[in-house]
Amino acid sequence: MLNLPVNLMKIRLLLLLTLPFLLAQAPAIAITSPAPGAAIRGEVTITGTTDAPGFASWQLDFSYASNPAGTWFALQTSTQQLADSALAVWDTTLITDGDYLLRLRVFLTDGTFQEVTVPVRVQNDAPLPTPTLAVTPAPNRAEAQLPTPFLIAASPTSTSTPRPTPTPLPTNPASLNRTAIYTALGRGALVIFGLFAFAGLLLRFRRY
Repeated sequence: MLNLPVNLMKIRLLLLLTLPFLLAQAPAIAITSPAPGAAIRGEVTITGTTDAPGFASWQLDFSYASNPAGTWFALQTSTQQLADSALAVWDTTLITDGDYLLRLRVFLTDGTFQEVTVPVRVQNDAPLPTPTLAVTPAPNRAEAQLPTPFLIAASPTSTSTPRPTPTPLPTNPASLNRTAIYTALGRGALVIFGLFAFAGLLLRFRRY
């Protein structure tokens, strides 16, 4: 039972000794937003911390990621100490899309400075990447699958087309049978014979 209070006192003493060390290791200079490697566009609020011992002033700059000349462009300068607060509003529409570096430099009273840099990507023309949503497969459910009804086309029934019955032609009134022909010839012969007889009689009467 006596060991428990002793152990608690040891833990308290250890915390008191390590607390100053942890506070000293806490970052006094930092760019808290945007995050490293973030894609940004439009007007972006840059936040950070400039709370460093011996603080004198701070300056926020940006530069191209591929910067062989080491040229930096100032965004904001101030002599006010800040803790995770807005440092500046960066209008990224005034520059071209690409990879850039943000730099926060804090000047100290002893003439030295401390700085931190954060890489970002400006994407005003290209769309920002959208997070991909993981698709969770739905649990398998037993579903009765009914067969799809289909219609059977009826085959055409062959029907016999009746042939047309020939219509009998009417009797030709101009047609003559053999009897009518012989009768007409006999009559003609009698008429001719009568004419000859009449002509012979006329000749006899003229002679007398």
